[in-house]
Amino acid sequence: MKRFDCLAADGRTAIIAIDHALYSWPCRGLEDRGAILDACAEAGVDGVIASYGTIRDFRSRFGAVKPILKLDLTTVTVGSHYPLTEYAMAYTLDDAVRLGVRTVLNFIQLGAPFELDTLRRSAALAAECDRRGLSYLCEIMPVESPMFPDAEAADAIVAACRTGQEIGAHAIKTTIPVPVAAVAEAVAACGVPVILAGGAPAADAAAYRATIATALRFGVAGIAIGRNAWGAVEPTAAIRGFTGLVHGGLPAG
Repeated sequence: MKRFDCLAADGRTAIIAIDHALYSWPCRGLEDRGAILDACAEAGVDGVIASYGTIRDFRSRFGAVKPILKLDLTTVTVGSHYPLTEYAMAYTLDDAVRLGVRTVLNFIQLGAPFELDTLRRSAALAAECDRRGLSYLCEIMPVESPMFPDAEAADAIVAACRTGQEIGAHAIKTTIPVPVAAVAEAVAACGVPVILAGGAPAADAAAYRATIATALRFGVAGIAIGRNAWGAVEPTAAIRGFTGLVHGGLPAG
C-alpha cells in the first residue's frame, strides 16, 4: 500500500488547511495567503490543504511544505456557518500532477442524503490514485442525521474512519470525537493514519491544545487545523505551536 505522502519521519503530520475561502467568506486571518504559507514553511508544517487557484498562484510560497489539492467544491456562503450542502468534484488527478501535487483530498458527509453518490465517487478516486501513484487523504465526517444523531459520538467517528479505509484512502481526516479517547478505537479499526480536523475556533486555547495532545497520545497521526491556526490572534505563533505539539517539540500547555 502507498504511504500517505505527508507523513514526517516520526510517522506524524502537521497540516494546515487554508481552503476555506473556496466555499465561505469572510475568513478573517486568511486574507493574506502568502503570509500564512510563509509561516507554514518557516514552522516546518508537513502539508497544506488548499484550492487549485491558491496552489497554482502561490506555489513558490509553499517552500518544502507539501500541497494537498482539494478536488471538490460546494456553493459559497457568506458568514461563519457551514450548512449541509453537497460537494461536487471539480478537478482531476491530471490537474494535481500538472501542479506538482502528490496528495489530493475530497469531502464525504456520512448521513447526508447524497452520501452514496459521494462514496461511489470517492471509491473511484481512491482506485485512480493507486493507479497514478498519488496519495489520497479522505476527509470523512458524520453529519447530524437520523443515522448519526450525535455526529461526534465515538461509534460515528469510528464508522467514518473505517469506511474511509475500506473505500481505499491512504489517510483519514475526521472530526474530533467526544470523548477524545475514542480516537484509540478509530485508529485500531482503521489501519491507515487518522488525522483530526481542527474544527470551529476554540473558546479555550489551552483546553484545545490539551485535547490535541490527548489524541496524539491515543495514536492519531496528526492534525489538520484551519481556523484555530490562521484565525488566531498570532497566527505565526499558533502554526509554530501546533507543529511543535505534533512533532514533540512543545508541551500541550
